[in-house]
Amino acid sequence: MKLIAALLALGIAAPLVAQEAAWQPAKTWVFAVGVLSFADKKLATWPDEGRVDAVMIDAYKKRGIADDHIVFIKNKDATKENLVAKFAEHLAKAGPEDTFIFYYAGHGGRNFQDDARPVCLIPYDTSNKKNANWELSEVFEAIDKNFKGRQVLLTADCCHSGQLALDAAKHSAKISYGVLTSAHASSRSTGNWTFTQCLVDMINGNPLLDGDNDGKITFAEAASYCEAEMSFAEGQLSCSATTGKFSAKTVMAEASGKKAERVGERCEGLDEGKWWKVKILDAKDGKFFVTWLGWDKKFDCWVGTDRLRPFKPVLHEGGTVVEVEWDKKWYRAKVKYNKLGLHLVHYEGYPEADDEWVPPNRLRLPK
Repeated sequence: MKLIAALLALGIAAPLVAQEAAWQPAKTWVFAVGVLSFADKKLATWPDEGRVDAVMIDAYKKRGIADDHIVFIKNKDATKENLVAKFAEHLAKAGPEDTFIFYYAGHGGRNFQDDARPVCLIPYDTSNKKNANWELSEVFEAIDKNFKGRQVLLTADCCHSGQLALDAAKHSAKISYGVLTSAHASSRSTGNWTFTQCLVDMINGNPLLDGDNDGKITFAEAASYCEAEMSFAEGQLSCSATTGKFSAKTVMAEASGKKAERVGERCEGLDEGKWWKVKILDAKDGKFFVTWLGWDKKFDCWVGTDRLRPFKPVLHEGGTVVEVEWDKKWYRAKVKYNKLGLHLVHYEGYPEADDEWVPPNRLRLPK
C-alpha cells in the first residue's frame, strides 16, 4: 500500500485491486474560473479574501499537476472573449491519454423563457446583449472541437450547475465525463465556499471522504461526501454523474489517514438552551470539538455528549401537497420524495425541468 501511495503521489499509474482506475495528476490539465466581481454592479459580488478556489489550485499543484498545465482566470480577466479563447487554447494542449478538469465559481444563469431552461455561466463583462454570457452549449462545443484526451471532470460552484451533468450525458460519444457540482440544474447555490472546500478535501485525501475506510477515496465516495456536506451545511443537494468509461470507482486520492470515531459527524449541539447544527472536528477522552455551522470559527469548542443529539429535520413523504417559497412567494407543489433532509418537489403548473430540491425552511403545509 505504501508503494501504491507513493506512485499515486507522483502521478504514476499503479496496479489497484478490482481493476480500479486511478486519476493521474501528471497527465491532467486544469482550466479554472473564479468570477467574484462583475462590471455590472447590480450583480452580487463576493470578497477576494478567503477565496477557496485559490486553495484548490494549490492543492492540485501539490498533487503533481504542472504549473503550465493550469490556467486560473479571475474577476476582471474573466471576460467572455478571454474565457472562450483561453479555454480552446488550453484544451488543445492535452494529449490523447490525458484528463481535463474544468472548474467555474461565480454566477450561473437560467433562461426561464425557454422550456428547455438552458444554463449559462456569467462572465465578468456580462450584459443583456445576445451571446454575452458563456452558454454551457458553448463549453461542450469547445471540448468536442479541441480536446483529444480521454476524459473530462466538470466541476462548478454556482447556481444551476447541475445542468453540466444533464448536458454531459448528451456529449459522451467519444469523451468520458465525470461531473461534480454544487447544485442540481433547477436549483440555486449559496455564496459560500462549502462545495469548493469539498473538492479541496477530495484532492488532499481527507479521510472523512473515505466512506469504507479502505484507504482510497473514489469518485463515488467524493460525490457522496459532497451530497451530505451540502445538504447539511447549505440546504441544497449537490449533483454528480459519470458517462462512458469514467468510472465511479476511479480513485481520486489515497486517504491521508484513518477517520477517528464520530469525527466528521453532522449533528446538533446545545448552546444557551437552543439546538444548532454542528460538525464534529475532533474527539478526545469522551469530549468532542465542534464547529457551529454559520458561525465564526472563534466559537468552535469542546462539548460533552450531553450537548449533542442527532440532526432530525421535519420530513414529508412523497405525494404530500405543500407550499414552497421561491423569491419570497409561495407556490403550490407536491413532494416527490426526500433525501438527506431535503425534498424534491414538483411545482403545480410548471414543467418537470423546474422540479427542485428544497430545504425544510422553504416548505410548509397548506393553510
